[in-house]
Amino acid sequence: MFSMIPVAVMAATAGFAPSAVSSTAQVFDRDSELLAEAHFDAGDDTFAVTKHVAGGGRAYLEYRYVRADGTLQTGTHTAADAAGQTVRFGHDFTAGRTVTFRVCVSGEHGFNPCSAGADGENWTIGIA
Repeated sequence: MFSMIPVAVMAATAGFAPSAVSSTAQVFDRDSELLAEAHFDAGDDTFAVTKHVAGGGRAYLEYRYVRADGTLQTGTHTAADAAGQTVRFGHDFTAGRTVTFRVCVSGEHGFNPCSAGADGENWTIGIA
């Protein structure tokens, strides 16, 4: 009878890292119109932020990244003020590390102008 133990031990000791994962966060108004989006490109370690509608505030993204040493890196990137322009921001994240982010629109709104809550709930996940 064949045993699965050697295969499991090999997989556990080989140190498989998660593959790179690109992802996109979007925020919509109450009428389901796309206001802004942010994209993490795992292959290039870049964020791209695009505001999709004129007026109504400026689009920005917030990100969180836990470095290999356990310290937290946070940041904000702001999109261009004009609708339809994409702005890119480069990083040098460690391969296999998780990056979480959300996209928001500044200004006064009668709804949550972000793709996720401020407490980190439902943030979009990418893997460098």
